[in-house]
Amino acid sequence: MALLLRNLCRKGLLGHNRMVITKCVQPSSSQAYDEMKEFWQKNKKLNRPMSPHLSIYSPQLTSMLSLGHRATGIAMAVAIPVVATGLMFAPGDFTTYLHSVHLGAGSVIACKYVVAFPFTYHYINGIRHLAWDWAKGFSLKDTYNSGYFVLALSVIVTACLVHLV
Repeated sequence: MALLLRNLCRKGLLGHNRMVITKCVQPSSSQAYDEMKEFWQKNKKLNRPMSPHLSIYSPQLTSMLSLGHRATGIAMAVAIPVVATGLMFAPGDFTTYLHSVHLGAGSVIACKYVVAFPFTYHYINGIRHLAWDWAKGFSLKDTYNSGYFVLALSVIVTACLVHLV
């Protein structure tokens, strides 16, 4: 398609009505570079600051929960295969390494919370996202209520999982 359009522009014809095109304008990269350079020079001359983006916004519950959902998803997507591969090639099993570390009861419980919370939060917040896919809960009040509910339920379910075993 691009070749056809280029050939039509070179010959001066385009379309069914045989309209004559005198010149095909193609933007050059040097023209775009010159415009960008002129823009930044003008901003520098007027002493305009760079955009502060994140530093001027106060964090909102919705943005923090979204960031948390992405972070827990990425962390689990990296950590699970790495730990599984490491344990697969390591001599011995997980309990051997757990007993060799000699952690206190409080440290073991803290580690369980660190491992369990991302799973429960990501799972429960994923259910919230499924509700959004069904176009449920988009009002501001519903968004905040469901956000607080996700946080509270994640903590409760994490505590139940940690103290279950």
